[in-house]
Amino acid sequence: MIDFLLSGWGILVFFDLSLAFLFSFFVISKKRDPAVTLAWVLGFFLIPYGVMILYAFFGYQHFRLRRRRIPNPAHRLALRHEPAHLRKALPPPLQNVEILAATLTEYPVIGGNRVTVYDRATDTDNALSHALRQAKHHIHMCYYIFETDKMGIHFRDLLIEQARRGVQCRLLMDAVGSFGVRRSFLKPLQDAGVQTAFFSPFRTFSRPWAFNFRNHRKLTVIDGECGFMGSQNIGHHFMRAGSRRLHWRETDVRLEGPGAEELQTIFAEDWDFATGEHLTGDKYFPLLPAKGPTLVQALPTGPDRRENALAMIFLEAIHAARERVTITTPYFIPTTPVALALESAARRGVRVDLLLPKKTDHPVVDCASRSWFNEFLKSGVVIHQLGEGFLHSKVVTVDGHLALVGSANMDTRSFLINFELSLLLYDREVASHLVRVFDRMIAHSTAVHHDELAELSFTRQFTEGFCRVLSPLL
Repeated sequence: MIDFLLSGWGILVFFDLSLAFLFSFFVISKKRDPAVTLAWVLGFFLIPYGVMILYAFFGYQHFRLRRRRIPNPAHRLALRHEPAHLRKALPPPLQNVEILAATLTEYPVIGGNRVTVYDRATDTDNALSHALRQAKHHIHMCYYIFETDKMGIHFRDLLIEQARRGVQCRLLMDAVGSFGVRRSFLKPLQDAGVQTAFFSPFRTFSRPWAFNFRNHRKLTVIDGECGFMGSQNIGHHFMRAGSRRLHWRETDVRLEGPGAEELQTIFAEDWDFATGEHLTGDKYFPLLPAKGPTLVQALPTGPDRRENALAMIFLEAIHAARERVTITTPYFIPTTPVALALESAARRGVRVDLLLPKKTDHPVVDCASRSWFNEFLKSGVVIHQLGEGFLHSKVVTVDGHLALVGSANMDTRSFLINFELSLLLYDREVASHLVRVFDRMIAHSTAVHHDELAELSFTRQFTEGFCRVLSPLL
């Protein structure tokens, strides 16, 4: 034994164990979710060097934006004093949702907005194209993925056209999501005067952990008056399945009115982080008149804000439900609190409908998601799987009164790691419309039943269980 410890192998094993214990102590001291912590600790001991490198790039959570909120002139201060008055118009359970969201994100509910919902990618593309052509002063775009395909070229050329007319154009892309964008694609934009930037490019080892924190937002603001946000990136919206093309189902929102200022503020913070340029002044933040009846609340979430803010807001919305909850998401890997909230809502008589794609572009995520099906069905949650196209919408509705639309999936990455943008819509008409869209989709979907799960082979059950263990790291 002593000879082994003194040998080269013994020294190597001792060094491996020392590193594993060191990394484990560091991870445990962060007091994160126990499942995530346990997954990393097991990895440190089973595959020391590989998992340690992965942790340096994907596990260490320390990221801060240079957050500089826009100065508030008198009319903006008035907007900030609105919530107490507007809150009275909400049912008591939804008042709690608004208060929690405002506390966690510092963005209050704002009234006087007109909201248009698009549930087809082509409708969003057409509306966005038309709005870009109407721009007078500036166009601000922030997208996780900006494809260089036919649709990407279409929007690139629109920006070039507007820039040549004297409109200020800024395009912010995520460095990983838009990895395929090359200098040759950007050069015509830059030659026309369009400012382009990438969010958190991986250029140096000085902050390797920043590589894991991606800007998953999809956002356009035009003249500070009109904003588009939701689930849709820029590009052709289909994925290939063999010789077939599966079209993506998206949900996006056009927002006009005082709430557009909040979207502008979110873009300004991201742009400031990426470029150092601070956008302020009445040209970017004009006084906006009321456009409609909808109360909106912007939810910018990410690792620079309070941990798990989005999950806490989602949990509060579920607890507020009395009649029905609908959830549409492409990637569904719930945390334990989220799963318990959905199960308890179903058991107390709330109808909980979950709509997922039958198959996604991430097989491991599919397996992890299916591992939850059996216990959800036992509690009364209804699970639908859509086989037509690829479901990419991210929408939650509560009792036909409240809707949450945005870029965030129901998984750990969206809750804790990515920079996401969601919008709470306190409007019965808008929420009811989204419920009708949901019901139309489930009419073309397949419900999951207990007997299907009972027939799963042992290998399938083990695979799903193993993927569920890995889910905190996905």
